[in-house]
Amino acid sequence: MGVLEGKVAIVTGAGQGIGEAIAAGYAREGAKVLITGRTLSKLEDVAKKISDAGGTCQVLDAVAGELEQSKATVEKAMSDWGRIDILVNNAHSFTDYLPLSDPKMEENCKVDFQSAFFGSLQLMQACYPHMKEQGGGSIINMGSSYGIRCEPGFLAYAASKEAIRTLTKTAAREWGQDKIRVNTILPSALSPKAIWYLEESKSYDAELAKVAMGRFGAPEDIAPTAIFLASDASDFVTGQTIGVEGGAVML
Repeated sequence: MGVLEGKVAIVTGAGQGIGEAIAAGYAREGAKVLITGRTLSKLEDVAKKISDAGGTCQVLDAVAGELEQSKATVEKAMSDWGRIDILVNNAHSFTDYLPLSDPKMEENCKVDFQSAFFGSLQLMQACYPHMKEQGGGSIINMGSSYGIRCEPGFLAYAASKEAIRTLTKTAAREWGQDKIRVNTILPSALSPKAIWYLEESKSYDAELAKVAMGRFGAPEDIAPTAIFLASDASDFVTGQTIGVEGGAVML
């Protein structure tokens, strides 16, 4: 019996990287997993890996921040399995480096907020009545150390991630009486997007120097914390920000 046996999880942005690792970890621990993302072929590849390993996984191509697709995601999980115990808001569009003075900054902020903040909010709102009715649940949002570090050129990304931390804490306060726990992970892992950025910006050595443990994480380094927060072992943990990034930022 895995620690998530009998539970149903939704993991967004699960076609690769951190989302894939979390989905696979949940399935290994016995959860039924619905994964979403932009690219159906990637989702199907992940689902096959999970199925081949003995897990249960369904897929749905859905874009974070599109209200009707968020509703459809929750409706599919309820239709297939009749409950939702875990929601992981991992999907997030990542706009490129842009100086604050650039006129396109406002548009970048709209893109990041739509996918990250509003995408998370939409799914949380859609899941809420089901979690409340069944007696609780766990919601895990993905923040970023960039929201705390405020690196030059990344206002849109950093601001949307800090907004997510506010969303997490507000929901934890409002929904705690419904036994719905809401927490934020600040992950750092060499996902395909992270690798692209480090290579493109030639910042590999500079970023690595900020990590206390002296190495970059892998997506599989993030999954154990996501499993803990989804499990009954974290039954008294809510409204928290947990960094899983090797000590680059210490709260």
